[in-house]
Amino acid sequence: MTKLSRPALALAAIATTALPAFAAIRPETPPIDLAVYDAMPRIGEAQLPTDPYCDQADTLAVTLGEEYGEEVMLAAMNPNGTSFRFWASDEFGTWTVSYVRADGVNCVVGSGTGWTEGDSAAGHMQALGIDL
Repeated sequence: MTKLSRPALALAAIATTALPAFAAIRPETPPIDLAVYDAMPRIGEAQLPTDPYCDQADTLAVTLGEEYGEEVMLAAMNPNGTSFRFWASDEFGTWTVSYVRADGVNCVVGSGTGWTEGDSAAGHMQALGIDL
């Protein structure tokens, strides 16, 4: 059995508890409250198991790319210098949405399974409560 890294374990926990599949998300999902991510003082290995997963952009990119085969399918910039990135893997059917804070730290705000080639990345993000 492959031993997963701390970031991979955190992402796996989010995937199993947050949003299992796009079809299960209701369109009336309220907007995401980003204050908890903006205020997160700990990142990476310094985080507690109860913290939302946040890390440097390069670390998150390696984790999502190597462990899940995900790549960025859509990036959406906000006027305040923050952004969102939608990552997905056609091979494994997984997806992740990360919020990029103004300081460059990336936080996972949602993830799940059920991604297939041709799905709408914007639709997944809007279903999470991200207004594009």
